[in-house]
Amino acid sequence: MPDSSDDLNVLSEDPLCAAVYLPNLDVPIVPNERHFIRSHFPAPQIDTANWSLPVTGEVNNPLDLSYDDLLQMPSHEVVNLMECAGNSRSTMQPPAEGVQWDNGAVSVSGWKGVSVKMILEQAGLTTAATDVLFQGTDRGTEPHSGRELIYAMSVPIEKLLDPDTLLAYEMNGETLPKDHGFPIRLMVPGWYGMASVKWLDTITVMEHPNKGFHEMDYRIFPATDGNNDAKVERVTSLKVKSLISTPSKGNILEPGSHTIKGVAWSGDGHISKVEVSTDDDRTWREARLEEPSGTYSWQHWEIDWEANNIGHSLLRSRATDSSGNVQPMLATWNFRGYQVNSIHSVPITIRKTS
Repeated sequence: MPDSSDDLNVLSEDPLCAAVYLPNLDVPIVPNERHFIRSHFPAPQIDTANWSLPVTGEVNNPLDLSYDDLLQMPSHEVVNLMECAGNSRSTMQPPAEGVQWDNGAVSVSGWKGVSVKMILEQAGLTTAATDVLFQGTDRGTEPHSGRELIYAMSVPIEKLLDPDTLLAYEMNGETLPKDHGFPIRLMVPGWYGMASVKWLDTITVMEHPNKGFHEMDYRIFPATDGNNDAKVERVTSLKVKSLISTPSKGNILEPGSHTIKGVAWSGDGHISKVEVSTDDDRTWREARLEEPSGTYSWQHWEIDWEANNIGHSLLRSRATDSSGNVQPMLATWNFRGYQVNSIHSVPITIRKTS
């Protein structure tokens, strides 16, 4: 049975996958020790004295950057929310394959590093360049075929020319921790975390998208119901979503005044409103919503509640973003359980305990 601690709920030890406890989301920035961890393979041991990062492929000036080279370049800082593409997978019915995350594979941190745009400008892109393949040092065995895999993911050039896309070497003011990709990781803001490759080993500029195992795995394969026209889409931008952080599932509350709290985010703009139901969808009230603190962060919200009805209650939250996207009652079911952004439901009990 995986271990749990006050900091993280460990779902898998090797490779390490560990979730945040939702009450710990009531902060602007999640401390490193409480940031969720998603690893596809065991974390490699890397000595920066023997490490460098080559930039090759469709470039005019190939580079080979040492760790010190990157530290000495002009730095850029971004506060970014990172969510695993499989977050909330365990809520899907019927069950979807993969790590059975509840809702805790999400965190916000401050990242410091070098803009990928600067690196690509130094390397000089050829006119044929369209995508860049980022390959990690971590490797392991594909469970179904038994073949060895190296974690790698390609990202379109246009996303990499955003100066906020980083080669990150610091997290919340500290050297990047081992489990978060030391010495260097990619950080792609506004996208699900699978694109933010850890333990970077090589960067290859390509004239087409890569079609490796992980690019093909991180796709939405919907239930077709015999429809051969069902569209397969790549997982990229974060879906609009809210979570209730307080109270927690199964809590027993005294009758009286309470404050329901939570967070909300989207990859397609800021959150414009969060609504809360305390009576199983019969009515919805708009919560107080903090102003956006950054382009890629979450927004905290809260609402007061007079809990006067003894018995079971179902709390629900629903977010709407500035692009008009509304969190659905049920996310579209897909075979891999990606991009689950269903309305968050928290059952609690109102009962006098004394």
